[in-house]
Amino acid sequence: MQNKLQELTEKIYREGLEKGQAEANQLVAKAKEEAEKILSEAKSEAEKIVAAAKKEAEDYRKNIDTEVTLSAKQVINGLKQQITSMIEAKLYETPVVDALKDADFVKKVIETAVNRWDPNSAEAVSLQVLVPEDMAKAVADHFAAKAQSIINKEVEVKVDKAIKYGFRIGPKDGSYVVSFTDADFENLFKDFMRPKIVALLFGGK
Repeated sequence: MQNKLQELTEKIYREGLEKGQAEANQLVAKAKEEAEKILSEAKSEAEKIVAAAKKEAEDYRKNIDTEVTLSAKQVINGLKQQITSMIEAKLYETPVVDALKDADFVKKVIETAVNRWDPNSAEAVSLQVLVPEDMAKAVADHFAAKAQSIINKEVEVKVDKAIKYGFRIGPKDGSYVVSFTDADFENLFKDFMRPKIVALLFGGK
């Protein structure tokens, strides 16, 4: 009888151990599964955050590029309008070529262009002015004398043999240039006069 009780006790003990071990294994497996799920979700969320941050950075860069381009266009358009007005006023007295032969007038126009070039920038700006050979010395001497009064602007005057009358101006690095030669103004006034001539001859048709 005692042996049977001993066997029964051992059997119950073993079954309890096995059941406990099985439950423990289930808990461990479930914990691992939960941990893997949490890690997977965390990784997925992290990837989404990184992707969103990259997109935001790219959008910001594109916006900055667009703003810089628009700002440069606005500066150039404003510059062209002001100088065109000066040329137009001069044309009441003389033709285009005669106006651009006048060294004092050309120096004044170039100085206006230099002063109007990105006037709100706190950084120094290096500009290059291209002029006809016979105008180079007069323009260079003019800006050498004006060096102290032109704030944050460095002006280099160079000869461009392709220019007959007028000048071109742009950043010293050559990234772009704005042209104010006799050919440019001739084309400008042709475009300006064409609709007026059509209106005069054909009643605007």
